[in-house]
Amino acid sequence: MFVPFLIMLREGLEAALIVSLIASYLKRTQRGRWIGVMWIGVLLAAALCLGLGIFINETTGEFPQKEQELFEGIVAVIAVVILTWMVFLDAQSVAQRQSTTGAGSR
Repeated sequence: MFVPFLIMLREGLEAALIVSLIASYLKRTQRGRWIGVMWIGVLLAAALCLGLGIFINETTGEFPQKEQELFEGIVAVIAVVILTWMVFLDAQSVAQRQSTTGAGSR
């Protein structure tokens, strides 16, 4: 029971990181009016994940062990790529804004 808790905690932290990066980007680029739309997207994504999880559980049950490990590995790699891309996109945005405005800090 503890291992699934740790996995869900890690996934929740990753999701929170992505949402915070997007919110930070929107605020820093004076697009704060889109924050509400972002939260609607977060809620829709959560509902989609819940629905997909229920669908998979009801139709196929569990993956065999080998396929489950492959699936987890692929999802983990995709998560790392997305998070890395978001961090670099954020850093690039800050650098562009600083060069445009001549500001020395965020």
